[in-house]
Amino acid sequence: MIVATAGHVDHGKTSLIRALTGVDTDRLAEEKRRGLTIELGFAWLPSEAGEPLGFIDVPGHERFIGTMLAGVAGIDMALLVVAADDGVMPQTREHLAILQLLGVRELELVISRCDLVDDAQRERVVEQVQALAAEAGWPTADVWRVSSTSGQGIDALRQALLAQVERQQARPSDSPARLMIDRRFSIAGAGCVVTGTLVSGRLQVGQTLWLHGQQVRVRSLQRASREITDVRAGQRCALNLSGAVSTEQPQRGDWLTEQVLPLSDRLDVSLTQLPDSRWHRGVLQLHLGTAIYPARLVLLDEVAGLAQLMLEQPVSAVFGDRFIIRDPAANTTLGGGRVLDPQGMRRGRNNPQRLALLAGWAAASTASEVLSAALQQGAVSLPELALRLNLSADQLEQLLPRENLIVLAAAGQRVALTAEAGEARWQRLAERLADWHQQHPELLGPGEGQLGLVGCLQLPLPVARQLLQRWQAEGRLQRTAWALYLPGHRPQLQAGDAELLARVAAELAPGGLRPPIVGELASALGIELDVLKAFLQRMQRAGELVAVAANRYYLPSQVEGLVAVARQLVADSPSGSFNAAEYRDASGIGRNLTIQVLEYLDRAGVTRFVREQRFLVAG
Repeated sequence: MIVATAGHVDHGKTSLIRALTGVDTDRLAEEKRRGLTIELGFAWLPSEAGEPLGFIDVPGHERFIGTMLAGVAGIDMALLVVAADDGVMPQTREHLAILQLLGVRELELVISRCDLVDDAQRERVVEQVQALAAEAGWPTADVWRVSSTSGQGIDALRQALLAQVERQQARPSDSPARLMIDRRFSIAGAGCVVTGTLVSGRLQVGQTLWLHGQQVRVRSLQRASREITDVRAGQRCALNLSGAVSTEQPQRGDWLTEQVLPLSDRLDVSLTQLPDSRWHRGVLQLHLGTAIYPARLVLLDEVAGLAQLMLEQPVSAVFGDRFIIRDPAANTTLGGGRVLDPQGMRRGRNNPQRLALLAGWAAASTASEVLSAALQQGAVSLPELALRLNLSADQLEQLLPRENLIVLAAAGQRVALTAEAGEARWQRLAERLADWHQQHPELLGPGEGQLGLVGCLQLPLPVARQLLQRWQAEGRLQRTAWALYLPGHRPQLQAGDAELLARVAAELAPGGLRPPIVGELASALGIELDVLKAFLQRMQRAGELVAVAANRYYLPSQVEGLVAVARQLVADSPSGSFNAAEYRDASGIGRNLTIQVLEYLDRAGVTRFVREQRFLVAG
């Protein structure tokens, strides 16, 4: 369990930790000279449960609020320290507001320097602090009256904290690891060492992590100055790193991650504004994790508390990350909130559907609720969602509902949508096809390009084709070569075309898999070549004939025969593939026509050509 102090400068935070642990967290010479905490300090308290209690001592001075924020990121509990002889002071209020914005659930109220005041003064401060905490959301926070000098109340507070360690439930560690760095230093003979809190996942010695797109390796791990082999989510540790480390990186504010998280310079967020603060269009400070970034804020929906943060440098974040916004000019905290979408949109960020999605995510507290809100607004890219939520592949699969969900996968893309959303897409497609049939009664149907498939189905083209195949299997949709059409639709041939088509079919059919070329067909029918070519092209658009090559047309049944040869070769092949020579021998159509046929099958999406071999395309 990680506990951080909070409170006004010189209210006894460092003395309290020293009394509880015996460790002086002021390690810098300037801190000793000035009697003022400037940098983060760390201390450990052993526990009978085996899990040591970690303390983070943060500065109380307003000039070091950025350091304070780095210290309280990712903690389990805070000790709000208020001196009995001073009472509530400006940084008391600001620190408490920061703890509230960061979502710190456990708060203990510590009234320090009780040996310097009488009982009446002490109890006035207790009432003042309790009222402040209750207003901020901790109405039942325990109050501890202590003196680090005399030892009053220290043992009782220590035992209460250790008991809390024993009761605390371990955080789930099945997500990919993310560790936020709060300190970096070098040790002779070991090299680069960083300390930080493991926000999610699990770390082990020898594990490979990512830092700014480069790989680093965990050479060793320490917790509470002891060598360990692994670390779980919620624990602090020190890591000795090798690999892509330099004098510039890693530094405080960097993340070590198990998977490569995409960078973004726009974060869509849920925002909470502190009373008496005011957003403005100037440069603000974003405190995210242990880092500070310049940012500008654009309100998307002020009533719903939705906004976009535009950063001067890209960052990596995931859904639910907490942040604080400060005004650097006024040195005040304006508010904070949660990251909703770490990949904020540049265009369309204000459209109603986008705002509805963000509102749904703002109300969500679990990954399942995030997925549900996204599915209500349309199709969801599952790999992108997994990165937004920092989920492993197994977690993503467990997240998917078993009913009322359509999952489409093709060309490395994986998209999910509800059955209702799929049905709505089918209705749009069916209406578009019906209009097409009405406007072009002489044609069998449009191709994908003519249909405007991507715009109609609002899906990436590879997965849109998967949905078409699904509807074909259900019998809702039919396809011949490139033409898509509704069941029951038949092209209405022009006068005389039906008779000529019958004569052409009578000449093509006997040829089997090798029908006559166009010139031979013209001679056999006694028709001028140009007239026949125009007719054949018209019949292809009607779906009655298929141009396998520029000079050779097939009946649809003959094309099925060409496909059947390919399927049989694949079925008989141990490798599940075949080459041109094998197809030539099986079909008996000759070398040149074989090449033309196989190129047609590739274009038609029946086969896929890889290193002189052809494989059947799924579906």
